Parts: sequence; C-alpha cells; structure tokens
Amino acid sequence: MIGRQKERAFIAEALSPRASSSVLILGEAGVGKTLLLDTSVEEAADAGTQVLRVRGNAAESELAFAGLHQLLLPVLDGVDGLPPRQRAALLAAFGLGDDPTPPDLMMMSLAVLTLTSQVASTARLLLAVDDAQWLDRGSCQVLGFLARRLDGESIGLIVAARGCRPDWLDPAVPELVVPPLPPVEAEELLATQPGAPVGPARRHLLDTAAGNPLALVELARSSARDGSLPAVGPLPVTDLLERTFAAQLGELPAATRAALVVAAAAEGAALADVLAALPSGPDTDVWLPAERAGLVRLQPDRISFRHPLIRSAVYGAAPFAERRRAHLALAAVLGADPDRRAWQLSAAAVGPDPAVSGELEVTAMRALARGAVAETVAGLERAAQLHPEATQRTRLLSTAAYAAVVAGDTDRAEALAAAASRLEVGPEALRWISALSGLVAMLTLRMERAFALVVPDELPGSAQIDAGVSTIATGIAYHSGHPAQRERVRPMLAARAGEDGMAAHPFHLWDTGCTDPFVHGPAIRAVLPAVTAAPGLITTEIHTLGVLCMLLDETETSVSLLGELVNPQWEDAADFHAGTTAADLAFAHLDCGRWADARLGVERLADRFLAGRHTLGPARALAALATVCALTGEPETALRHAAAVLAVTEPAAALATVARAHRAAGLAATALGDHNSAHRHLRALYDGAGAPVHYHLSCYGVADFAAASVLTGRNEEARTVLAHVRAEVGDGASARLRQILLRATALLAAPADGGPHFREALEDPAGRRWPFERGQVWLEYGEWLRRQRQIADARGALTKAREVFEGLGCPAWAARAEAELRAAGVAVESARHSALRSLTPQRQRIVRLAAQGLTNREIGERLFLSPRTVGTHLYQVFPVLGVSARSQLRDVVEQEPGN
Repeated sequence: MIGRQKERAFIAEALSPRASSSVLILGEAGVGKTLLLDTSVEEAADAGTQVLRVRGNAAESELAFAGLHQLLLPVLDGVDGLPPRQRAALLAAFGLGDDPTPPDLMMMSLAVLTLTSQVASTARLLLAVDDAQWLDRGSCQVLGFLARRLDGESIGLIVAARGCRPDWLDPAVPELVVPPLPPVEAEELLATQPGAPVGPARRHLLDTAAGNPLALVELARSSARDGSLPAVGPLPVTDLLERTFAAQLGELPAATRAALVVAAAAEGAALADVLAALPSGPDTDVWLPAERAGLVRLQPDRISFRHPLIRSAVYGAAPFAERRRAHLALAAVLGADPDRRAWQLSAAAVGPDPAVSGELEVTAMRALARGAVAETVAGLERAAQLHPEATQRTRLLSTAAYAAVVAGDTDRAEALAAAASRLEVGPEALRWISALSGLVAMLTLRMERAFALVVPDELPGSAQIDAGVSTIATGIAYHSGHPAQRERVRPMLAARAGEDGMAAHPFHLWDTGCTDPFVHGPAIRAVLPAVTAAPGLITTEIHTLGVLCMLLDETETSVSLLGELVNPQWEDAADFHAGTTAADLAFAHLDCGRWADARLGVERLADRFLAGRHTLGPARALAALATVCALTGEPETALRHAAAVLAVTEPAAALATVARAHRAAGLAATALGDHNSAHRHLRALYDGAGAPVHYHLSCYGVADFAAASVLTGRNEEARTVLAHVRAEVGDGASARLRQILLRATALLAAPADGGPHFREALEDPAGRRWPFERGQVWLEYGEWLRRQRQIADARGALTKAREVFEGLGCPAWAARAEAELRAAGVAVESARHSALRSLTPQRQRIVRLAAQGLTNREIGERLFLSPRTVGTHLYQVFPVLGVSARSQLRDVVEQEPGN
C-alpha cells in the first residue's frame, strides 16, 4: 500500500481494546476504503484474531437479514449453544426455525451478541463490514445494537461505507474520512502501473483521477491498452470509473459478457444458482476471461465483482431485454428461496403483474414477521406498483404507509399515503388514507391539518367513525388540546358505543378515555386489568392500552405494556411510532420514580430534536428529559431544553407537549429557588380565567402552581385556578390526582387549616406509587407542622421527605428537607454520597439485578447484553461500591437512602 500511514494508525488505535474497539471508514468510490479494511483484517488475522466479514450489495438490500446471514454463516453451527429463546429468534430471522411465531427482534439481536461473544471467548473477534450503504435495514439495526455493546467484549467492529455516516451506527464510533492521495503519493502509485503514460498525457491522467487510487489504476490500464485516455470529459469519479470498466466489456467473449450480466443481476446468490441460470450452461470456464481482466473473483461458493462499480457498469451497459432474461433465469432456479425469487421477478416485470405483486406482498409480510419493517415497506411499495387494480394498490400503499409510521419514517409514510390518495378508490378507503395522512401530520406537528384530514368538515357530526380511524382522531385531539376537536368526536364515539363488544374494545377505551379522562376514567380503570391481561393483543392494541394506562395513572401497567414495545435498551425504540411511544414510556417512568430509565429512554430522541428533527416524538422526548434534569440537579439544562421545546410546540399549538414543557420549566425554576419564574411557567398551564389550557395535563400541575403562588403572595389567583381544576376533574380523579388536589388544597387553606388535607392525602397508601409527589406532600406537611410548632411530628414528616428525595436522587428537594429539619432542631448531616447513584443508569440496573440473585446470563437477557459484558460491568463497579464479592451487592442496594 502506498501512503495511508496516518489512516492505518487511526484505524489501529480505534480498534484497540483500550479504545472504542470500533471504527467507521467513509469515502468516495475507489478512494481505498476496502483496501484499508482488508489490510486491517489481514493484520488482525496475522495477530491471531478471528474475523467474520460481510459485504453489502444493492441486489440484497431489500432482503431481510441477508447481510447478517452472510456475516454469521461461518459460526452458525454455534447456535445450539445459545439459550432456547435466543436460538429460536435467530433461526426464525433466517427462516431456518420450526417456530411459526414471529421472532422478537431484540431477542434475535441479543442472540447475535451472545453468539459473537461466545466466539470471542477463545480469541479476539473482528467483525468487518464493507459497503455498509447497501446492507439491508434489519442487518444494520442488529449491527447498531452490537456497536453499542462492545464495552467489555473481546470484539472489534470495522465498517466501511460510501457517502454519509450510517444513521444506525452509534455516534461514539470514531470516524475516518479517507481523502484522495496527495500529489506525491498519486505519482508514486501511477509509477507502479505498467505502461503508464508520460509527459502531458501523464499530467492529464493525474488531473483526471484527482488522487483517487482506483481511478489512477484503471485509467492507467485503459491508457496502456488503448494508447490514450477515454474522452470522458469532466465527470464525477463514480461515472468516470463506470465508463472505464464498461469499455473493457467489449473485448470479452459474448458468453462471458452474458454470464457477467447474470452475475450482476444475482449478486449475493450462491454460485450454484448463478451457474444454473447461465445461458451457456453451468460451465465455470466462461468466467476465465473476466477473471484475467480483473473484473471478477471466483470462489468455491460464490462469484464476486472486484469492485461494486464493476457490477454497476456491467448491469448498466446491458440492454434491458438482456437484463430481463437474466432476472427470469435466476427466478427460475431460485424456487427454494422465495424472497430472492420474488425480487428477481419484480426486476423482470415490464408492466402490472398481479402474480408477482402477490409474491412480493408475501415476501414483505415475511420480512415484517422477522421484524424487518424497512424491508416490509419496500416490498409493499413495489407490490403496489405491480398490481393492476386500484383498490389493491391502495391497500398495499396504505399498509406500507402505516409500516413506515411504525418504523419512524414519517417522510416516506407521507409520500406513500399521498400516492394512495391519488388513486380512484371508494370513500371507505379514502377515509383510511386520509387518517394515515392525518397521523403523519400530527407526528410532524401540523395539528390543525391533521384533524381536518381525519375528521373533515363535511363529515356529519352524528356519523359513526371506524375504531382504527377514531384512535387517530382522538390522539390528535389529545395532543392538540383543542376543545372544538373534542366536541367534534364526542357524538361520533357515542354513535357507536352500543355496538357489540365495543364497551371493552381497546380502541374504544382509548377514544373515550383520552377524550374525557375524568368522565370515563373510573369506569375504564375498572375494566383495564381484564382487558390488558387478555391473550392475543396485537401491537397496536398494546400500544394504545399502554398509553391509556399512563394517562389514567395506571402507571405500573403502562410501564409493563409500553416496555414490551420500546424497551429503552432496544436500538429501534426511538423509531417506533416516530418516537412518541418512547416518550410515553419515559413519562410513565418519571411518574413512578424510575428516572434513570426515563433518561435512558429519551436521550437519543432528545438529541434528534436538538439536531433539528422538530417532530412530535423528539419534542416530547426533550420535554421528558427536561423534567428529569429539573428533578435530578440540572435545572439550568432543564430550562434550556424546555425553552427549545416551547419555541417549536407553542406555534404548532401542540398543547399537551407545551404543558409538559412548562411544568418542567416550573420544576427547574423551583429547584433554583426562583419562585417568580416558577409561578410564570406554571401559570401558563391555565388560561386568563384560570381554566386548564390542556383539559388533562394542566390539572396535574395545580399543586406545584399553588406552592409557587403561596411563595410569591398570589394565593387568591391559585384558589381560582384550583376551583377550575376541580370543576374539570369532578368525581373522576385517580388516586394520584386526588393526592395532588389535596396537596393544593392544603397549601391554599388558611394557615391553621391545612393539616387535615395533608393527612388525608397521606392516608391513602396508593399515593406511594408516585414517590416524588408523595415526597412533596411529606415535605410541605412537615413545613406546616413546624410552623404550627408541632416540632416532633414535623421532624418525622421531614425525615420521611428527605428519605424519599435522597432515594430518588432529587438534590434540591432533599436540601430543602434538610434545611427544614435543621430549623426543627435536628442535627442533620449532609446527604452522603451515593456510590450506587454515581453509576450510569445501565450499571445501576445491573447491580440491582445482581443483588436480587440473577446470574450474568439472566441479567444479560433482561438488559440485552452478553453475559461477558455483564461480568465486566460488575468487575468494574465493585471498587466503586466498596465491595469485593457479589453477595455484598444486596447490602449496598438495601442501604441506599429511600430504597
């Protein structure tokens, strides 16, 4: 290799165990990415490292987990050593298992981690990924999962890709952008080429290649062969190289050219299949001229092009009729691989073909069953293009649009829904397509347009509305908080309420519960245990019920249901339903005091918002993160995050998120002791008359508003707001909201009258399910008792408050409790340092699970880590926690304040 010393040193350092053990190589076509990757692989192999390789190719980019299968094929015999659930998930993803149940994507990802970790237990393992831009999406998600979990593993990862940084790769992975060769090294490389031109022709070649090594080599070959450079003009390097490679094809025998077309159409297929599809028959000698020309490499099991641009040149130079014959021939021999067969037939189609469309739809559904949603969308979209009937095209496009929403690709979902709406279809289909468009509009913060698409003005107010459409309409009404939208949907929901099975249908429960949570909440809470425990719930029902439980303060159930869909440990959690579900789970974690889990679940989404992705999911995620920061000692950060959310959501009239952001800012200002700012933010939850701005969420801020009002001398204003909130809530308060209302009432009562309200709030044991709010009651009750000179009782209440806040990691409120205890005559030591809380959220979870007696393998299955990684984390935290044995972890956890 000429030059590249700095690049090779960068890669070696990045792959070393003392660094990240991973590296990304980026650059234009022909710049030398593959050579750098190959050199790194050879050096690693020489040092005793095991290597697993995969090279992406465009022909397989729509085949679910094709890249992963290529990567793991040499070690697939090790699946028998995996835990049963992992083994079943991995085999099902490759279509090799007997279990018809769709595989769990994250369990399958964990299986890959466990398998590679087992391989690496005997010697270090290097995973090499070339041409990552052409890997199928499912394989990319699994590799992204692995990249985040290399800490503690004897595994390295090297990825080479053309173009931009892959979005699935962790931002922490070091990036090397390979530059063109500098002039001196370009001259040196050219000098090694036989028959290289001299004089002006040499300078022309160097200028044309512009430091691209592949261009230098191929243009030198062309010059030596033809006596001059091709007259290509000022072309991009990619086009230049493709034309150079295409010029070589004319010198090959006709049979070899035909065989190359089949190979280009079949890239990724087994060599036996390629040979069986050749027009000249299965004769390997047909490849000899192409091998001698340096265009292909023949291996025992496959044929590969020396560079992807050669395949592109071969395929692009062939007439369509020849390419079509190649695809049909391949389809004829791929009967045992129905997914590849379907895509080959698709490439050969010259017009609508319902049979091919049907095969592609089956392939897409198979991809969906394996958890490969991006491949599902691609298959359905192509199936729609090939179907001759408008109604079927509409069905396929709308299904693809919804799949894109589930995958978090709102731009593609909107384009697919728009394409479906342009077809001539019946009113029912058009209503569903409009609902999908409305869902996308909501997710992209266009609230008024969203509702107008789902519930158009011409739809009669008494019209029944389909459950699938109504959940979108009521969701929009909730996020917008617009009273007129709720008024529009109420009669439509009432018109269908008497239908058989509707009373306990998850979608109807959602519609009525989120539209009027205080009217229907008590009745819904009564049936939720049976409904949520019913067998056979589909994903959309689990999602709907999980969010409904969060709204109705069935918090633990919400965490359980939503955790099935968007566990914070999962790589694609931030994408599901464009991030809204991950934000919902974070708010549920916030409510029940699991703040580390809340942070873990939204940090990546919040980063997307701060990077400019101003859609509903990331906005809500940043509001959740702002709340976590306000409570855990980062109030200034919380204020910045809340301001960023409000700058986007207030103009969009997304009042639910506006309410969340104002409450986060109010808590942050309270933590800073800036009670006037706290009052200003919390007052924004209510209109000029004092009524809730958001009919549901504003009600939960009334006690915090009352506290800020008392501290700023605005008691009467707060009493007006409380009266409006009580009128809105009526008799429909949950145990949580009753605790909040009683706290507000106690704060605003006459100085001597607050005690009974505090005590009533504390008498309900259910209030302990929301520990921060219970801690606030204990704190303010203790303050009231001290002012009433009931010092002994005050000390008890304040001690409990301090324990709660220390246990939660809530420094501002813990400090306030300490100050009150000192004022009550208690000698208080400053809160001791919590070694456990100083750990990362993930390490805290590992320690707590280990303290419960779980093995490394059991912990790994819960947290989607390999047993080796779990062991490494425990080894590293023992000194921090001051323990030397696993058996001591239980004492560490039990001694944690407020545990």
